[in-house]
Amino acid sequence: MEPFRIKAREPLFFMHIPKTAGMSMRLYLSEQYHVGDICPFLNWHDLLGREREVGSFRLVQGHFRYNLRPLLADDARVLVLLREPLRRTVSALQHLQRDPGFHLDHKLAHSLSLSEMIRHRELMRAQHNVQARYLCASLPADRVSAYLREALPQDPHADAADREAPPTLELARHRLDAIDFVGLTEDLGAVVSSMAQSMNYHPPLYFPFINENPARLNGLRGVSEEDLGILREYNIVDLQIYEYAKRLIERRVFEHYMQRLIGGGVYAVPSGSFEIPMSGVMPGSGWYEPENRNGVCWRWTGPGRHFTIEVPLRDDTSYRLIVSFAGDNPPGPGLIGAEVNDVPVALEPVQGDDRSLSLVIPVGLLAPNLGFCRIRLQGPEPVQVSASDVRALGVAVRQIMFECLDG
Repeated sequence: MEPFRIKAREPLFFMHIPKTAGMSMRLYLSEQYHVGDICPFLNWHDLLGREREVGSFRLVQGHFRYNLRPLLADDARVLVLLREPLRRTVSALQHLQRDPGFHLDHKLAHSLSLSEMIRHRELMRAQHNVQARYLCASLPADRVSAYLREALPQDPHADAADREAPPTLELARHRLDAIDFVGLTEDLGAVVSSMAQSMNYHPPLYFPFINENPARLNGLRGVSEEDLGILREYNIVDLQIYEYAKRLIERRVFEHYMQRLIGGGVYAVPSGSFEIPMSGVMPGSGWYEPENRNGVCWRWTGPGRHFTIEVPLRDDTSYRLIVSFAGDNPPGPGLIGAEVNDVPVALEPVQGDDRSLSLVIPVGLLAPNLGFCRIRLQGPEPVQVSASDVRALGVAVRQIMFECLDG
């Protein structure tokens, strides 16, 4: 009989940060590649003396850091999973305590309580900003290998990251921007779906969760506020990176769907200034249906404080957004916050119009995003204004205009 044939997959490097559901992801990825295409080395210790072989494999996965990338095939894409840092650290400590094969530090941890482990400086030395250190690793491969060959005979704890500089938020963000697939452990389905489509993988009906802590669902339950404070101190950079990653993923999803909407002819990029009709379809979220009185149309925002305006713009010019409000008490600039493509911007009152606020959308925030623009606004806490109206209402908006500042 003829064998069922599957085309070889494109090269991928999965940078497996410990305790981010990486074992489950590795099992899924291994199902997508022929055995001979999968790199058998799972960490730098295994790799010593065979560094040049890495680039010949289509799937490289394991506890490698970002500085492995120069050894990979030129067209290899990169995947990383991040996890909420405090939960990741607690999970790592609990795994260290229960599994003698997880790390040599098991001997120090096996008889300690979680609180005692959190306060154990030797144990926590390996648990500070772990995700940032994986992302920021920059030591050239030949220097990493030379160090390990020299150090391992005397020190079994020697690690590929021992001589790395402390991680920085700026570098970690830069690396995340360059990574093709960024996912969160808390929402694996999203990155698996995106990656399966982009890499022509078979989508999983059942995703394999393995190597779990039996008490996983408890999360941080039972961890004291004092212990949480210590964990935050050890994860200062990781906490910021995690928040950045959430925004990055959100932005990439937004750009993906905007491309589809433009490609399908639903949206078109306006050539000049334009207005969004308040009686029409609102390109954004956090809005109620339009209302009309005496020929004046407006929309309430709600039920949350945030509302967005998301439109495709030209990527070669700047714009001014003018938002005009209805009602007797229009909000001033101190009551409304604004971000353009995740960058805070200032709202200013419009001269001669106490019902309008404006902000400038610089071309520098549009060009890197293909002209796609998400304005995220934050208003006052919505309230229910009457017993007969169950809606929580924020602010009433009667006009949205984009003024093209071309030339």
